[in-house]
Amino acid sequence: MKHLKKFESFSTLNIDFSDNTEIDEFKYVYEENFMDNDDFYLLREYTSKYEKYLLDSKDSRDGVVRYNLPIDSEILTEMLKKYESKIRELTDNNLIYLSDYPIELRKYVKGCFMSPHKDTQIYKIPQYECVFTISNTTDSVTNVDGDEIRTIPNSLIILKACGATHHVTEVSSGERNFLKFIFTETDELLED
Repeated sequence: MKHLKKFESFSTLNIDFSDNTEIDEFKYVYEENFMDNDDFYLLREYTSKYEKYLLDSKDSRDGVVRYNLPIDSEILTEMLKKYESKIRELTDNNLIYLSDYPIELRKYVKGCFMSPHKDTQIYKIPQYECVFTISNTTDSVTNVDGDEIRTIPNSLIILKACGATHHVTEVSSGERNFLKFIFTETDELLED
């Protein structure tokens, strides 16, 4: 089982910590075998019924080509909420919960990619963006702050908005299906 957890330690300037406290800034987490096998099987079967709609949902804009389908499903929401405590543990943040932001089923096929970027903050407190891989036969990798990750089925990457720079290399063969969902500390949206 592979588990990567990356934090960056730094001392805060202009704040007097009499005990020389350092603050750990969350960068990302990659966790393999995230769900138990029964739950993963159910999730994979449940999301497969949306497969036929994915190819009609091409999202092609500057810096990204992918297929993206928002899913409004109580079943899927409850499946993900079941793992709330595990996500809290992985992020070292006991205040987060699954947001109401739409859960998205995404597909990468030949030609799909995502350029380097940091996730945009949408809540008053930066949210955690979660990418759960359902299947992956691509030759593509996810690069997070210079670390290359080849995501496998039943793995989760968690990134914090405005945090780590990441991108996905262009797919030249195979396909990858994954869910993207958000955990947050607040429902209060960031004002523009």
